This record gives sequence, structure tokens and C-alpha cells, in this order.
Amino acid sequence: MSIWEKILFEGRSKFNGEIRVSENFGVRRLIAGANTQSQTLNSKGKTGHRYWDDMVPANVHLGPDSRSLILGLGGGTTAQIITRKFGPVAIDGVDIDPLMVEIGHKFLGMDLPNLNIIIEDAAHFIEDARYKYDLICVDVFVAGDVPKEIESEKFFSSVKKSLLPAGLCSINKIFSGKQEMVVFENLVRKVFPDVRSHVVRGDPTLDNVIVYARH
Repeated sequence: MSIWEKILFEGRSKFNGEIRVSENFGVRRLIAGANTQSQTLNSKGKTGHRYWDDMVPANVHLGPDSRSLILGLGGGTTAQIITRKFGPVAIDGVDIDPLMVEIGHKFLGMDLPNLNIIIEDAAHFIEDARYKYDLICVDVFVAGDVPKEIESEKFFSSVKKSLLPAGLCSINKIFSGKQEMVVFENLVRKVFPDVRSHVVRGDPTLDNVIVYARH
């Protein structure tokens, strides 16, 4: 921990274990275990970390009537990126952990009037989702791991059913190597014909990979 870092909150979640909120040079982070789950934005409406900023790629354009879905809302980083970029478009944010949402409100500025928060298991929610979405962001980690229900053909079939024909699904993943990435891409291709991966730092063994899927 940096000598400049201030701890604003420490607690324990039954879903994510030990969590804390830190502040360093004006940047606040929500940390679960060893992983940063959410972060405040800079003056440009970004985090400076591509594994968040690239969840909404440059070729996505959302209008006033668009609707987005975030599966794995956490402290609201992606919801804030969408709102800063496109204005108050409708966002449904789903998270199983009410403490994460509470912390997002209290420490990370997640009081967005366009954000509808649903406390529910993402895999269950998507099975009977009410709306069709222009953008679906999948960023589900529980205690640092992706639940097995999320990495299934059934889950991605439900995501596809809830995605508008011209929409985009972006998936935040961490892989232990290229072969693991290829296996996951092949899983998603069973459902989506157009699948592309964006390795954040050029090596899937080093950092996050954003997987983009379209109809």
C-alpha cells in the first residue's frame, strides 16, 4: 500500500470476502481480495485502464432511446463510463452483492438517475430479461472468479436473446494463456457468429481480455 493511500472503508461481503475502499491522489478504488473491482473516473470520463474503458468501444454509439445492461455492476464504473460518454441513457445494472452497490453509492458516486439497479444473480436475471438491449456488458466476478453459470452456452444464448440485432456484447475476462482464450472464444462462437478478442496489453497471460460478440 502506498504511503499516500487512505483507507475509507474495510468490511467483509458474504459474496466477495474482504473488501476495502482506498483513495490515492483523488482516485478511489473498490478492492475485493487482491482485485480492483471498481474505480472512479478521471476528468475525461475514463479510468485510464483499458479493461474498463474498452468495455464500451469507440464504434458503439448509444442514442437517447438506447438501453444498456451491465451484468456485474460492482461499484458502477462501467455505468459511469456509459453515462459520461452518452448522457443519461437507460442502464439496467445487475449485481448479486448488495454491499458492492452500497459502497458504489457511498464512495464512488454511483447516484445516477438513469441507472436501474437490480440485486440478483446475473445468470438468473438474463434468463427472463424484460428488455432488448443495444449494449450488454458482462463483467461478473465473485471473490475474484467467474461463476461457472456465466461461462456456459446457456448463459450466452440468453444474452443473445436479449441483445438487439445491431447490438454488442462485451465480456471482461482474465485468461491463464492463449489456449484458454481460444477455448472461451469457441464457446461464445457456438452462440454468436461474430466474436473478436481485444487483449488489453498484448499478452493474454498478463492482463484482461475484452471479448466482443455480435449477432
